[in-house]
Amino acid sequence: MPKNFYEKLEVPETASSDEIKKAYRRLSLKYHPDKNRDKPETVEMFQKISEAYEVLGDASKKQEYDMSRKNPFQRMQMHGQDFENINIDELFSNLFFGGQQNPFFGQGMHNDMGMNSFGGGVPNIRIFRNGMPVNMGPEKPAPIIKTVLINMSQVLNGAKIPVEVERWIMENNNKIFETVTLYVDIFKGIDQNEVILLQNEGNAAHPTCKGDVKIFVKIENNSSFIRNGLDLILEHTISLKEALCGFMYELKHLNGRVYTINNKSGNIITPEYKKVIPNMGLTRENHVGNLILHFHVNFPTALTPEQIIKLSEILI
Repeated sequence: MPKNFYEKLEVPETASSDEIKKAYRRLSLKYHPDKNRDKPETVEMFQKISEAYEVLGDASKKQEYDMSRKNPFQRMQMHGQDFENINIDELFSNLFFGGQQNPFFGQGMHNDMGMNSFGGGVPNIRIFRNGMPVNMGPEKPAPIIKTVLINMSQVLNGAKIPVEVERWIMENNNKIFETVTLYVDIFKGIDQNEVILLQNEGNAAHPTCKGDVKIFVKIENNSSFIRNGLDLILEHTISLKEALCGFMYELKHLNGRVYTINNKSGNIITPEYKKVIPNMGLTRENHVGNLILHFHVNFPTALTPEQIIKLSEILI
């Protein structure tokens, strides 16, 4: 029976390309070898879902796979004969490879690969085995999986990260192993667990049949900023006196610049107040986030009788 790639990705056969992509992303994160070092069986599971996505994630391969699951030769009849009872291997051997004339095709049948039984060109027939087309050259190797670790400054500014990849190349039916350094372009605003695909940079079964390298991005946030989409949130605690009377402090941004935050006297900061500074967050394509200053007010735990009297005289 052909492999059921839909079951491997846990999606129905009616799933859209977006649903297939989301399912693969969810399962690849679940079974990623880096997250399951103590569970060697997850490596095989990861390879199976990667194999399934290689087919279902490609529109043309998916179409071929779907066609192969529906046997086009079932219930066909030709010259009154039930086609299901024909030896398929013998039929195709006679049809394509110069065997004896097949009685089911009558006298018009030719062994020439350029002609069919009606004198025209070769019919648009493809043969599948285990859900994949045969006689199509070597199978594309499974992707090589790598993980890169970046910081928040690289998320803000983008980066080019070197990644060392061990891969093999088939030469004269021998596997030649090599280690190469590939440079991965980290685009601005990249998110946690995003995948960057380096096409045709993986193992090579043939000069025209190369696998890919999949780069999983991990973000290590050692900064004072909290990320929310493209927004950057910076929490700052002030005293009750500063909240009422004003304050000034310096803020070092991820871009390396230092900004002075100055709240003049008379502008009262209430607890959990948020000040939004536009266009100072992360950038992704044509979208720019904001910088959000989130203020916490530290109230005193106790007051002396004298302080209470003075506050009562001052406050309305």
